[in-house]
Amino acid sequence: MNLRVQLKVCEGCGCLWYRTQNDNSGEKKQVYCTSCVKRLADFPLPQTRARRGRPRKLAVPTLLAVAECAGGAR
Repeated sequence: MNLRVQLKVCEGCGCLWYRTQNDNSGEKKQVYCTSCVKRLADFPLPQTRARRGRPRKLAVPTLLAVAECAGGAR
């Protein structure tokens, strides 16, 4: 059995490491070496971080837009 690997550069520390080459394109590929994965595991994921700054204003529908969606205003 042959194992295909790719030589990669870690985006965290810049070291060279091997990553297995999978034919499944749906699988998310790693960009960090194992030591950086352990070090970065304590940080929150981007989806869970709170956004900085003011909260976004919600768009309030106008009376004309509501009438137009209902098909009444032309």
